[in-house]
Amino acid sequence: MLSKFLLASAATVVALSGLATAQTNITEKDCASTSQYSKCNRDVADKWSSCIRGCNGNGNCVVDCGCDSHQQYINCMAESCWNQVYSCKYQLFVQQYFAVCPSAKEPIPFWPPPDNAPNRCSCDLAKVTQTTLSSRNQQIKCMRDVTDKISGDIGNIPDLSNLNNGLDIANRASDCACCGASASISASWDVCPHTEPTLAGADMWGVFFPSDLPNLYTSLPNWAWSSCDSTLEDKKCKDLGFTDTDKFYKPGDFPKNGTSTLYEVGGTVTAPPSGTVLTWSQASSTYTVTATGYDRKAVASQSEYRATATGTDEAFATQTADSGAGAVRNGGLGAVVAGVFAVVML
Repeated sequence: MLSKFLLASAATVVALSGLATAQTNITEKDCASTSQYSKCNRDVADKWSSCIRGCNGNGNCVVDCGCDSHQQYINCMAESCWNQVYSCKYQLFVQQYFAVCPSAKEPIPFWPPPDNAPNRCSCDLAKVTQTTLSSRNQQIKCMRDVTDKISGDIGNIPDLSNLNNGLDIANRASDCACCGASASISASWDVCPHTEPTLAGADMWGVFFPSDLPNLYTSLPNWAWSSCDSTLEDKKCKDLGFTDTDKFYKPGDFPKNGTSTLYEVGGTVTAPPSGTVLTWSQASSTYTVTATGYDRKAVASQSEYRATATGTDEAFATQTADSGAGAVRNGGLGAVVAGVFAVVML
């Protein structure tokens, strides 16, 4: 157990230390107050690195450092880079925040962006993320219903007549997993059909493990996403408690992949969207942030900017494939989050 903890802790420290230098990946020159944003980011990065060092390998401490630092980066955006809060990079950053911080919850400043927001992302990344979070919660409920059924029947296990019931329960658990995975993966094709699926968030389904059910998929014997074709053919996921409006594509029946990268559309944010002062809360922390730079500069939308998955954005790695979700992989951000939850659950 100790060696397992040390390995997981080391992986988490390395992963989150890397994220500490990644920040939001928004270039300071694009911000309303360049110097203030640069200083704010440096301060957060320094404190994050110091916090991680002070954890001495304690996984829960490392995760707490990551949660706090992501919140502070959001404050930096609200203070001095408010003109980029609807951009692709900020939306990706919030996606990352939900992934690495188990206590993250809505509402988040500037997320999701309003319809037709200026300087918004070409793909509604917030909607994809919300669908993933929603399908995860529905899947948790579905799985808990299964475990409650097991608990209710446990007194009858010696009765051989209940063996078929046990098989039915196992099959239903697999159905829960298939519907949850399908709803999450399908959102990228449904919400952003022209965008490259992995850039839209198709690989998030393997990332958002609930903190109290870390082995949501791997605990099911012989379960694999590729085996869900027959389940999704025969089962109606809404009967298991999933939202009827979600798409539930089968592994072998996805639409053709989009090929577009992420970019901003819709003009310029010319004033702080939240007004001069923003107050928001997460967990036990409440923040009050005063916007700067709104009376000096409004940065024009970079309509031709492409948020590619290279360099410091490699956590959201580009993947090209002809069609289907068979090519969806877990990596990049998923590797970071796997390390985080590996430590949290020890």
